[in-house]
Amino acid sequence: MKTSKAQMDKENLGHCAVPSTRKSTRKRNNARYLTLLLCPESNKKSVNKNKKKRPNLIIARNSFTFQSKRKGKTRLNPKIRITRLKRIIRNFRKLKQQIINKDNVVDHLDEKFGGMFIEPTKELDNSLSIQLDLLSHATEPTETSLNNAMPAIHQIHSRRFRSYCDNCTTKRLKELTTQLLNDLDRFQKRAYANNEIKARAHPRLVVGFREALSRLRINKVKLLLLAPDCEICPAAGGLDDTITELKCLCQQQRVPYCFSLLRRELAYALHKRAQISCVAILDYDGVNETFKQVVHEVNEARQQYKELTATAK
Repeated sequence: MKTSKAQMDKENLGHCAVPSTRKSTRKRNNARYLTLLLCPESNKKSVNKNKKKRPNLIIARNSFTFQSKRKGKTRLNPKIRITRLKRIIRNFRKLKQQIINKDNVVDHLDEKFGGMFIEPTKELDNSLSIQLDLLSHATEPTETSLNNAMPAIHQIHSRRFRSYCDNCTTKRLKELTTQLLNDLDRFQKRAYANNEIKARAHPRLVVGFREALSRLRINKVKLLLLAPDCEICPAAGGLDDTITELKCLCQQQRVPYCFSLLRRELAYALHKRAQISCVAILDYDGVNETFKQVVHEVNEARQQYKELTATAK
């Protein structure tokens, strides 16, 4: 069959189209290589853009903990800060130990030197007794405005139930206070897990004499729990003075306070290792019924204590 001129032209164009496309792709590839060789920074910019686009991180609430950044120097071995009350207690313990071991020291010196150091030991004895008198000059309560001022010691008082206590420790009172502390500690831990910043700003309870005093001075305490077996420290500014100050502030502000759990039992109720002497409850929302029962039981225990001390000699 005869082919026309138009068909022949079309066939020739089709045959020539393939090499033209190959040439164009080669040219494009060569141009890319040249741009990479001449200006490699253009490729780096595109890579950096891709790196910046990262997927959004999803952090669980419970896994995140707020850590405030410390200002100033950070020491490898940080200094141990001792409070004023702790320093007074330690000094009183040292003096007491020196007076207890005085007789042993005198016997040892007599055996070694044959009575040559009897007079200096007497001077040591006098100096120690003077220091102990200076430390323990506050044996009487400094606050005279206590409503329930009782004599120093009764028959019911002992090392585990000291003379500053003014309510009996009943079994029912112990059960209610442990239940109250367990619930409030659980609520506080749950608040810390949800949002630590808000939980620090609005705590349910605080532990320790210093924290309790600072909250009492700004009228934030709803109930104060004190241990009846605190260490004897009649020095000025010691434990006895702080306890009388706490009692006086509670009576002025009409805040209920009680002596129900020992130091070890308070620590056990709050799941702590160290013994606890004082707990101040700031917010009892959620355990209102338990709080009312505790206050009612404290009033009954105080009335029972008054009856016992009136008959005791």
